[in-house]
Amino acid sequence: MFKIVADPRFTHVVPVLVPVDGGHVEQTFRATFRVLPTTEADRHELTTTAGMDAFLRAIVVGLEDIEDEEGRPLPYSDGLRDRVLDPIYVKLAVLRAYNAALGKARAGN
Repeated sequence: MFKIVADPRFTHVVPVLVPVDGGHVEQTFRATFRVLPTTEADRHELTTTAGMDAFLRAIVVGLEDIEDEEGRPLPYSDGLRDRVLDPIYVKLAVLRAYNAALGKARAGN
C-alpha cells in the first residue's frame, strides 16, 4: 500500500570526502532531508552557487553528528546548517546523498 505523506522527510548518513594534504579523509554526518514537491524543486537553479544554496536550505532540515574542534556536539540551527554547507565539497556530498536516496526510492517503486 502506498501512503501519501504531506511533508515527507528522511534521514541518511552523508559521507564527505574532506580534502587534506595529499588526498582526502572521509567524514560523515546525518542529515534530515525534506522531499520537495517537483514544482518547488524545479524553481531552483542548481548550476549557480546561489541556486544550489537555496535548494540546500530548502531540503536540509536537520543535522546530527556534527562537532566543534574540541569534539563537543553542536545542536542543529539554521546557522549551523549554513556553516556546514559552506564548503563546496560538503554541498556536493549532500546533493549526492539526497539524489541517491530519491533515486533508490524511484527504482524501488
